[in-house]
Amino acid sequence: MKVFFGLLFTTLVNFTCGLAGFYIASNFLISFVPQHQHTVSTYDFLWSFLLKFTVIMILTWIMYRVMSTLDTPKKRILFIFLLGSSFSIYNEVDIFWSNNSLTWSLIMITGESINWLISGYLLSKFVKPKHLGAF
Repeated sequence: MKVFFGLLFTTLVNFTCGLAGFYIASNFLISFVPQHQHTVSTYDFLWSFLLKFTVIMILTWIMYRVMSTLDTPKKRILFIFLLGSSFSIYNEVDIFWSNNSLTWSLIMITGESINWLISGYLLSKFVKPKHLGAF
């Protein structure tokens, strides 16, 4: 139950930080925001939350599979940060053939990487190894 609460809490923080980051970027970096924005519905928010929960659940499962090598919190945070950041880069991989500018894509990748760093910290507090000598 502790792990499920951790997954849900981490997803909620990840989702909220993503919304806050997008709001900050679209208000203060308005010159870089793509102009072809569509209206976001409640369904889009729920679908996004479900997808983030699924990604965090899969990352947690992967972390459990390699838990013997992730004996310190710093290693667990770095593990989630690197995997989450690689997902962020993959999400923005269409920068070469889309209408988005390179600057906007770099802003999005940086924001999502910071978001995954926070998520890694939260997950490291809820998911801990049980073997001898681990923190």
